[in-house]
Amino acid sequence: MYKIFGFRDDKYLGRVGEVEFSIPKEGRYAYLLGNFNAFNEGSFRMREDGDRWRIRVELPEGIWYYLFSIEGEISLDSENHVTALYKRRAYDFEKKVSVAEVLSFDLNDWEKALYHHPSLVYAYPFEDWIFIRLRTLRDSVDAVNLLLEDDRTHMKRKAHDDVFDYYEATLPYSEELSYSFEVVKNGEKVYYGDFDVDFRELEKLYELPKWVLTRVFYQIMPDRFANGNPNNDPNDRDIIGNKWASHFGGDLEGITQKLDYLKSLGVNALYLTPIFESRTYHSYDVEDYFHVAKKFGGDSALKQLVEKAGELDIRLILDGVFHHTSFFHPYFQDVLENGENSKYKDFYRILGFPVVSEEFLKVLHSNMSWIEKSKALKRIPKNYETFFGVWLMPRLNHDSGKVRELIVNVGKYWVERFGISGWRLDVASGVPIDVWETFKDSLPNEVYLIGEIMDDARLWLFNKFHGVMNYLLYDALLRFFVYQEISAQEFLNWLELLSVYYGKAEYAMYNFLDNHDMSRFLGLVKNKQKYKCALAFIFTYKGIPSIFYGDEVGLKGVREHWIETQREEMPWDEKRWDKELLELTRELIKLRQKSQALQVGHFIPIIFEDGLLVYKRTFRDENIFVAINYSQKRARLEQLKEYEVLLGQFDGKYLEPFSFFIASL
Repeated sequence: MYKIFGFRDDKYLGRVGEVEFSIPKEGRYAYLLGNFNAFNEGSFRMREDGDRWRIRVELPEGIWYYLFSIEGEISLDSENHVTALYKRRAYDFEKKVSVAEVLSFDLNDWEKALYHHPSLVYAYPFEDWIFIRLRTLRDSVDAVNLLLEDDRTHMKRKAHDDVFDYYEATLPYSEELSYSFEVVKNGEKVYYGDFDVDFRELEKLYELPKWVLTRVFYQIMPDRFANGNPNNDPNDRDIIGNKWASHFGGDLEGITQKLDYLKSLGVNALYLTPIFESRTYHSYDVEDYFHVAKKFGGDSALKQLVEKAGELDIRLILDGVFHHTSFFHPYFQDVLENGENSKYKDFYRILGFPVVSEEFLKVLHSNMSWIEKSKALKRIPKNYETFFGVWLMPRLNHDSGKVRELIVNVGKYWVERFGISGWRLDVASGVPIDVWETFKDSLPNEVYLIGEIMDDARLWLFNKFHGVMNYLLYDALLRFFVYQEISAQEFLNWLELLSVYYGKAEYAMYNFLDNHDMSRFLGLVKNKQKYKCALAFIFTYKGIPSIFYGDEVGLKGVREHWIETQREEMPWDEKRWDKELLELTRELIKLRQKSQALQVGHFIPIIFEDGLLVYKRTFRDENIFVAINYSQKRARLEQLKEYEVLLGQFDGKYLEPFSFFIASL
């Protein structure tokens, strides 16, 4: 069941409710899962209280979806009969879930639903503007005006969610402002609030690393990109017995050798998946947090890469895996060997001793193939928690002060000793929120922090991460461009709702069409013209655009269950390249990097209907016009007068099916 214990005004998220979730006690441990943590175990571990498991969480006012996990077994809330089917294309989630209505008012009382608070999603400055928002009960009012000392500004209805409408006004930047709201319903006016806001103080709550706004990221899986030194290649193809789970031999030397290619493409920031000692090609099973894996060239290879990339003004961020370690990490091995006497027993979520059985160890050290061994080990009971049931990845115990100290020390070490510019934090929604608050506080603000949050990211922003991997945007991109299951109007509402939820942080979001966990967008959409439309959108929308290695030359691997074909090897034979896509990618990057309107500009939707997306990005005197015709019919655009086409084709009147153009006004 869930109970609400009151509400308060949060300086980041506005009104939040304190919600207790509980369930009758079964099993040895339990977790709360929800769309607020992408249904991930680890972050919200429930505590034992008599005959129940309990936890309290603060959630922004609204409708939330949740489940419980009892020793890894997922269950609905048996004491709450309100359920819904919850689906996210972005991370292949579709389940019947329980519903929590976290509301401070009766749904029949529209006046009590009115809400504004000078917080980072309701009133915030960005560049030359101030954004002010008022929340109302959905479809309950006719109009909203922002009242200033000597002016009245009409507020547009920006977006809606399950319960609320959100109205917005954009004003020229001012250090201080006094305002209130006039709400019109059935010809009568209701006045709400008197607010005096110092926007200089709000700015201090969340400061972006400015360098990020001018960047285009290129994500690399080192093993799959370029082999610069065959002498360090692991030889495991026969051991693994699966091509896609084997090492291909790529390393950091290979990346260094290809920096000129990356510079010619125009990218100026790299995100590398884990590079630390591990036994798998993907390296998400870390055995040593303080050394680059020998198979990737060791510490010296990273130093050389950072140095040469810096000379080309290419920044580098690394992938931090702090939800779990490898089974073969020395700390976990010490626990296996010494049991209750191990000084590292509190580093992991150990459920009992011995941690593994004799049967487990017999299989582990057998001559079985790696695939057969892994299947057998998965079936054998274990006395430790894992990452999604993967025996190779034991979960860290984040209640331990020593674990938290380790995480902070690793974060600082690579920034201070090697000069990396940021961290992408793996399974971030499976780690307690306050761990990330401490992590962020320990690093200079110029170190860009993005979390892997695969669903609603509101709880994880501002004082935890600068931005996140923008999975909710990716979900919308899939639903509109790939599956065409939402209309252009619904797509726009999704965009505007994310703007409401994330505020200024949306400009620091890591936006993508695909990544190492997802099928290649080109392979999903199965049409190059359609892919080019989506690519044009991602480079002209708010947030930081990124490319997954090989996208630019036409790689299109589609993931099939656990066969990671999207992680195919980068082809360096130029005869295999799609030169048309390469040139378009290069031109989009060039345009993005020279346009402040695309980097920090205001987003102004003009037409979102019948597959036609038309919008402007404006900053000071620069105006960029974007039109994408994502339909089978030619689209008529006569309202455009004086313009200069920068990319794409437009005859002055019609836009061809599945095409786009970008113009300067």
